[in-house]
Amino acid sequence: MEIDNNLIITQTVNDEEKKIVCKSLFQYNVRSTNSLLTKPGIDVDLLLKTLDGQVVGGIFCDTYLNCLYIDVLWVEDTYRGQGYGSKLVTEAERIARDSGCMFAHTATFSYQSPEFYKKLGYEIFGIIDEYPEGIREYFLKKNI
Repeated sequence: MEIDNNLIITQTVNDEEKKIVCKSLFQYNVRSTNSLLTKPGIDVDLLLKTLDGQVVGGIFCDTYLNCLYIDVLWVEDTYRGQGYGSKLVTEAERIARDSGCMFAHTATFSYQSPEFYKKLGYEIFGIIDEYPEGIREYFLKKNI
């Protein structure tokens, strides 16, 4: 779609163009936060494995602005309800706290795990309830 004589908007995006946009936004954000965005700047990625090496769970987190963002948390059905998810979150929080993070936050859907996070001390600070079929998205945070 042409928006003027010099620019167009296109839905065709390749991986390199996506990287340009994401890298440029990151650089802008680092400048705008006086580099606080990069503090502590570590990924906290943990796996839950059986002794023979099979992956049965994991947590993948980012850190920025001295906070921990829990992006992905999953435990295989057979191992759920046995405390492994709690152990993954607790260890991620410990690593983040030791690295200078002051709080953690995440988002989860009603069919996923809002009650799980609440049991770990997370508080809901926002809800989106406009999804179909009564599905809600919860935003949660916790001081660590």
